[in-house]
Amino acid sequence: MQENMNETKEEIDKVVEAVADAVMEAIADNYRSITEVQSIVECARAGIRVQIAYADPEELDFMDPYTVRACW
Repeated sequence: MQENMNETKEEIDKVVEAVADAVMEAIADNYRSITEVQSIVECARAGIRVQIAYADPEELDFMDPYTVRACW
């Protein structure tokens, strides 16, 4: 970014932080951290039944946009 902008490093860092914050806010509802994903995988591998809520655009219910699938 520094090559494309004439601002100081501090100003660029502020812009980068604002962009990162905006992206994280936009995806926060559908975001799973790597720790959460690893935990889900560990449980499934250990034979522990895991239910995951997720959005399925083909099966969206009018009142509830999230579907809980059968356990893995």
